[in-house]
Amino acid sequence: MKDRIIIIGASITGAYTAIELIKNGFDGHITLIDKKDVFPYNTYPLSKDWMQDAEKVDPPLLKKKSYYEKNGIDLKLNTKVDSVNWKDKTVTTNQNETIPYDKLVIATGSKLRIIKLDGDDANGVFYLREFRDAQKIKNWVKDTKDITIIGSGFMGLELSSTFNQLGKNVRVLVKEGRPLENILGREVSDYFVNMHESHNTKFMFDEETEKINKDSKGNVTSILTKTGKTIKTDMVIVSVGVIPNLPFELDVKMENGCIVVNKYGETSLDDIYAGGDIVKWPYKDHLIHVEHWENAWSQGASIAKNIINKESSEYNVYPYFWTDQYDQSFEYLGNTRSWDKTFLRGSLQDGKFAVSYVDADNHPLAILFVNKFENRNDVESILNKKEALDPKRFADLSIPLSEV
Repeated sequence: MKDRIIIIGASITGAYTAIELIKNGFDGHITLIDKKDVFPYNTYPLSKDWMQDAEKVDPPLLKKKSYYEKNGIDLKLNTKVDSVNWKDKTVTTNQNETIPYDKLVIATGSKLRIIKLDGDDANGVFYLREFRDAQKIKNWVKDTKDITIIGSGFMGLELSSTFNQLGKNVRVLVKEGRPLENILGREVSDYFVNMHESHNTKFMFDEETEKINKDSKGNVTSILTKTGKTIKTDMVIVSVGVIPNLPFELDVKMENGCIVVNKYGETSLDDIYAGGDIVKWPYKDHLIHVEHWENAWSQGASIAKNIINKESSEYNVYPYFWTDQYDQSFEYLGNTRSWDKTFLRGSLQDGKFAVSYVDADNHPLAILFVNKFENRNDVESILNKKEALDPKRFADLSIPLSEV
């Protein structure tokens, strides 16, 4: 009998698990379940080029709609998983279906972190997580002039870039600290702030929303901050991050809301895998949680190989993320939230640079490289060496990075 695979969540991880199963010759039954009513799509362009292009109304699909039927993937949209019985190996949905599986993949991703605000029911207040959110924002933004973004993470800054390029007046409210400082350090944070300010974004530091004001039609008119400032605005985007999303109970090992998996994507329950935003996974002898596109994709690909040939694909890639804002690109390889020093290569003033985040012994933990200043393979070679980095050689542009 052919194996029956159920994938819960048509996220980047879920969709690519199915795609990689097909690509690697899997000939069993694949059921892909998702609560949304949209065929699997690429989330990355929603805050950037898709949002800017008025002609684009359809989601940026990962595969043509015909792909799923052609490859025998049973795609169940508008379907929510109510429960998983790991002992009987069945999944029950809100469509009154109980579906048996041989292998189960949980790819339920993350959900929005919601903040409660007085007046947050006003028309023109949005969060961006899914395609339907992006649709509503795109329709509303046509008639706006002043936009306020609450939050200064990657999504908030990408939307700031997008809205500025659409000719809008953008303000960003920063509750505390500086944008991205906890991830990239103060020097790079200042670079982001200067870049955005040069495109007329107005940052308001140490400001938190007290109330959203609206008119008689229920449309947003302004924001009142906790320091008493009134900000005129036609639109509010709340961008304060996401949290792991496991919408059903499961007796599985977890930590901080995430499912814990091993280096093969296996959970603590037999024949159940998980990947993407919902998991913590082992990286350099500790568990990490990464909420970025490439991690979601590459974990899906690894899980697919391990389903076909058990424990054949060890997941040991360096975490990687990128962001494009205005005409600039930022890439980051590695993982750390604390470092002892940073070494700079190139020039922040020229917008061509790399920053290495190192420990007390000068071992590189992660490297940021900006505007194609360095090649990803060369950056990876630095991390692969697992050697102390010489700051003088790293800074010397006459020495190729591959030889540092």
